[in-house]
Amino acid sequence: MKCRFAYLASALLLSAPASAQDAKAVIARAQAAMGNPATLQYTGTGMNAFFGQALTAGQEWPRRPLESMTAVVDYDRKAATLGLVFKNPVFGGQRQNTFVNGDKAWNIGPNGPNPQLAAAEERQLQIWMTPHGFLRAASAGNPAVTSRTEGNSKVDVVSFTAMNKFKVLGTIDAQGLVTGVETIFPNPVLGDMPYSFRYSDYKDFSGVKFPSHIVQSGGGFAINDFVVTGVQTTLAADLKVPANVQTAILPAVQVVSSKLAEGVWLLAGGSHHSVLVDFDTYVAVIEAPQSEERSLAVIAEVKKLVPGKPIKYLISTHHHFDHAGGLRTYVAEGATIVTHVSNKPYWEKTFVAPAALVPDAQSKARKAPVIEAVGDKHVITDGKKTLEVYNTVGDGHSHELLVAYLPASKILVEADSYSPGTPASATVPPDAAALYDNIQRLKLDVGTVVGIHGRGAAPMTEFAAFVGKK
Repeated sequence: MKCRFAYLASALLLSAPASAQDAKAVIARAQAAMGNPATLQYTGTGMNAFFGQALTAGQEWPRRPLESMTAVVDYDRKAATLGLVFKNPVFGGQRQNTFVNGDKAWNIGPNGPNPQLAAAEERQLQIWMTPHGFLRAASAGNPAVTSRTEGNSKVDVVSFTAMNKFKVLGTIDAQGLVTGVETIFPNPVLGDMPYSFRYSDYKDFSGVKFPSHIVQSGGGFAINDFVVTGVQTTLAADLKVPANVQTAILPAVQVVSSKLAEGVWLLAGGSHHSVLVDFDTYVAVIEAPQSEERSLAVIAEVKKLVPGKPIKYLISTHHHFDHAGGLRTYVAEGATIVTHVSNKPYWEKTFVAPAALVPDAQSKARKAPVIEAVGDKHVITDGKKTLEVYNTVGDGHSHELLVAYLPASKILVEADSYSPGTPASATVPPDAAALYDNIQRLKLDVGTVVGIHGRGAAPMTEFAAFVGKK
């Protein structure tokens, strides 16, 4: 998908685009062939993937089969919803309901609407990447068109700028059907990320032609793969913005530090935490989660707590995007990234990937990344203090989950296996049990477990009780 996007982009650069009038004629032909509904509701089944959560860096996103999917789009109101119901055995009956209306986005769960304002831009863009949405938005903009041969047929490639920001390319075949829509979208891990929707197997649904197969991809792998079985132009969904979403604002990034031991601090204040370790002439930070904004705030707190010392190391527990969104920031800071050996080739590429859509610190600094790869064990020491990094085994969340251990203070830092404060259940979570087994296997004398999630620190006795090892 990346290669095809590059081909389309270069084709547009190398050939002189036809006039907007020619482009609008191509769009009008496609709308005559496909229909031009103001609203759409389509249903089906397929799969949804965990974007950014591959078991091994560089592999495809893990897939979850769907019992059903229902999507609704209202083009005039710039509103849409996507409802997914997952299949057994792991996710049986679980639902995911996402909404967008203009610049407001939200999810609906068991406790009602939950604002997701940071997701509004991407969800809004997805409206204009649907086949009929692309034609509408391109026609209303200042489109250009080029032609090329695909197989034995001529296809038209229409381009326009969506939302005053995104260069969107759409391929229209000889029958006037939109077969693909592509752009790039900013991602804190990948930089300028290829983002594409492929459409095939068109059918006539009561006068509207719509693809019965849709594949939405991001970062080179499928995110959604839908088989559409029904389409109608009468909507049944309520797309009004809930009151609590209407008044919601994006919360400011906060970092709340607390001392765990001499020269060791928990840097909390959000859903994901970091840990600061002070050495003789430098400091190390464990975990760079979420985004550049989060990492810049953490780095500012680090310099406030330990002024005058460089951040020499950033220890990354695993490559999942919610835990790695700030890694490029630390590369720009000049820190050495300590990561599992399997991640090294992936990070060597992504740390130098362009980020022109939303320039970050690394796109400006252009630092050559320095990576130290961890096999089974890696030690950082200044001769006085020691930080040990271990690879774990048996974890189902990731194939390369690292833990960090401070022998002097008996502190273990881990991510996603255990979130301190989580109530115990009748069934011990497998990844928590695996963490306990790894502590025993490695013969670590742990007094405190510090989770990257949850309340932060918990006594080892509390964790042992959580996994039924009182």
